[in-house]
Amino acid sequence: MAATDWRRYLADFHRDNPGAVQEVLERARSGDHNPYDWLARAVPPSAHRVLDLACGGGAMVRRLASPGRTVVGLDLSAEELDVARRRAPGSYVRADGVRLPFADGSLDAVTSVLGLLVVQPLDEAVREITRVLRPGGALAVIAPSIWLMSPKELADVTRLTRVLRTRPQFPNPVERTGVKALLALLRLHRVEDKREVYFYTVDDREDAERLVRALYLPRSPAERREIAVEHLVHRVAKQGQVRIAVGMRRVVAMK
Repeated sequence: MAATDWRRYLADFHRDNPGAVQEVLERARSGDHNPYDWLARAVPPSAHRVLDLACGGGAMVRRLASPGRTVVGLDLSAEELDVARRRAPGSYVRADGVRLPFADGSLDAVTSVLGLLVVQPLDEAVREITRVLRPGGALAVIAPSIWLMSPKELADVTRLTRVLRTRPQFPNPVERTGVKALLALLRLHRVEDKREVYFYTVDDREDAERLVRALYLPRSPAERREIAVEHLVHRVAKQGQVRIAVGMRRVVAMK
C-alpha cells in the first residue's frame, strides 16, 4: 500500500472541511470545559505575546485574547483562516509551521491544538518554536491520548473504528514518539504532562456526520464513512444517545 501523501491530504481535508475539527472539540466536554479551555488554562497570565500554531478556526485565539495581550493565529490553510477570521476576529498569518515568521526570542508562549500531529517535520517545527520563544517562554500543546479511557470507553471507540475499518491517523503520532526526548534535544524543559477524557455526544444524524467529517481518515473511502454515520444513527435510535470518549494529553514545556 502506498504511503499517504500527508501534505496533499491535509491540504485537501482542510480545504473541504474547514472548521470541522474545531466543531467537534468545542462540543467535547469534561465537566465545565472543553479541550480548548483546558489548554488556555496552561498559558501563564504574564504571557503577553502568544502564537497559536495550526490555529484552524480560531478557537484558541478567541480564548487567549485578553487586555494587554497580543495573540496571533497561524495556519497553512487559507480556508481554515477564513473560518477563523469570521468566528474569532484577531490577527492571523498564513505560514508553514516549520518556517515561523517571527524574530528569535520574540514570543512569550506558543500554543497548539493537534498541531504537533500534523506539522512536518516535527523536529523542525519544535526547533522553530524553540527559536521564537524567549528564555522562560512556554510551549503548551494538546494531542489525542487513549491512556485514561476506561475499558468501556475504549471499547466504544474501537467499535466505531471497526466500522470505519481504520483508526484516525496523523503524520506525527505524538503519543508513540519520544516527546520527552524531543523536548530535551531541543532544550525545552517539560513541566507538565497530564491527560483528560472528554465526551462528544451524538444525539442525531447531524452530530454523527460532524464527528465522522472531523476525523483524519486518509485510507477510508467515502462509502465507509457513510456507513459509520449510519452506525452511529442506528445506535442513537436504539439507546437514545451515544457518547464517544475523546482522550487528550496536555504537555507544557519551558525554554
